[in-house]
Order: sequence, then structure tokens, then C-alpha cells
Amino acid sequence: MFRTHEGNIPEVNYQIYSDEETLEYFVRFARIYAAWKPYRMELVREASETGLPVVRHPFVHYPEDPEGPGLEYQLMVGNEFMAAPVLDPDTDTVEVYLPAGGWVHLWTGKTHGSSERGVYEAVSAPIGELAVFYREDSAEGIRFRDELRHRGLL
Repeated sequence: MFRTHEGNIPEVNYQIYSDEETLEYFVRFARIYAAWKPYRMELVREASETGLPVVRHPFVHYPEDPEGPGLEYQLMVGNEFMAAPVLDPDTDTVEVYLPAGGWVHLWTGKTHGSSERGVYEAVSAPIGELAVFYREDSAEGIRFRDELRHRGLL
């Protein structure tokens, strides 16, 4: 996580401009952030009207799924994207639970999941490519992936 201001003791805290590699990383994620602006704006509007947060536990959208309540480290962004962070610094893979249906991996375009039931799948998630999925039929997921490709981020 980066912040875009120096804080009150900039000489002690690592800054986004501390080295070229970090600055390039920050630029990449600023571009990714810009690429999902339309959906982000839709979610912020929805939050102001309904109180539903932008980032949600999967249980909100899959209350009947028996695995839902036990998911501790997964999140959804709206009802379109499922994400699972890597929490172990010694690995670049993560196990993600995908409710029944086809789920497209944002970075590879590969479809995962099962039409009959929810499944756990281990996926690659190196630094810079968080394990993010969208439903196979998601217009927003397709739009976001197309925008990432257009911006040279895939």
C-alpha cells in the first residue's frame, strides 16, 4: 500500500519516489486504478444510496453457499470481482474459492471454476497481479480487461 503524500517524517518513511522500481510499480497501479474508474464510480454511487460498501465479504452475494461464511481472506469489489491477496511473503500463489459458475482470471483471461459447485483453486499471484476474477458473463469484467489491454497493462 502506498500513500501519495510524504507524511510527517518523510526522511524516515519509504516514499513512492525512493527508487525507480518503486516509482514504476506505483505508476502501474495508478494506471490500473484509473482503468476501473467507471465501475468504481458506480459502486460509490451505490454505497451512497444503499450503504452497501464497495469492498464486501463474498457472503453478501453468496449467502446460500456453504463455504461463504468461512472465507476469511477473500473479498469482493461490488458484485463483479472476487479477489484473494497473497499473505505469505514466501509465495506467489494463493488459494481462492470461486462460487459455482465460470470465473475469468483478470490477468490471464483463463476461465476457472465449476458450473455445478463452488471450488477452491490455487492460482499464480505474483507481486503486481493480485488474484482477481470476474464472472464469465460480467460486462464490467470484460470492459475492465479490455481497458487494461488498451492501456498496455496486460
